[in-house]
Amino acid sequence: MGEFSINLIKARTTAGFDTAYKFYHRNGGRGHFQFTFVHYTRIEKGVSMPAPAAMEDIFLALRLLPSQDTARQLLLSYLKDYLGRGADYILTPLLSAGGQAPADPLQWMKTHGSEHIAPEEFKVMASDETTYWCAEALCNDAKAWTPQALAAELGMKPEPVRKALEKLKRSGLAVPAGAGKFKCRHTGKFFTWPGRLTGMRAHLDAIKGYWDRAGKEGGRQLFERLELIRAEEGAVYNYRLQLAQTLDNANGYATHNKGDSTGFFLIETRIKKLKNF
Repeated sequence: MGEFSINLIKARTTAGFDTAYKFYHRNGGRGHFQFTFVHYTRIEKGVSMPAPAAMEDIFLALRLLPSQDTARQLLLSYLKDYLGRGADYILTPLLSAGGQAPADPLQWMKTHGSEHIAPEEFKVMASDETTYWCAEALCNDAKAWTPQALAAELGMKPEPVRKALEKLKRSGLAVPAGAGKFKCRHTGKFFTWPGRLTGMRAHLDAIKGYWDRAGKEGGRQLFERLELIRAEEGAVYNYRLQLAQTLDNANGYATHNKGDSTGFFLIETRIKKLKNF
């Protein structure tokens, strides 16, 4: 096995996928990756190398930011194995000034406490507004719910909620908990979405529409800060990694228990280029 395949297996396990099969298929399989599962197993065994164009697919499936140390080590080992004998001659001058990336304070949670929503599960979540909010309620709460109780908590009608819970049960996200109640299959986990995987954009856009409606109907804005700057596009493109890391840290404040002022909070980061100047 090459250094890249060893680091890939380590990164895949750290991301919460304990087998190659889960990693490949729970990220959409051939619908996302540019190669078959058989070819992926050859990559992990060190028999084959992925093409450079396929590396983005792997990084998206690993939920890795290029600024993370795991990503840096994975890319470096890929380049070394890909370049072969001339790797040190080419890479050493380029990387000699590089520093160690900061540790990810949420890495333990990602490895041990996260569950990755599969594309098919995500499609069910996004299929309609009632199903989406029922899924979020189950995934973010430690309790089991009757359709009537959950409908009252979410401000919805019981019958659509009952149908939504049945739909989530068929998808595998919800399971019966006795006495007509439902709970999340993965109680106490923190969830990652496959929204950036191939073919998932339309479903993510549908969910954004549900957020917009919820915000208009009963939400309120807690904070806003804006900056307009003149800069090189490449510099701003690199800055996005800091924003992404900061946004990821918001998960450290998440809870599965109801409190005096708990609710669903949408935290957004967005960079727009407005004009050339």
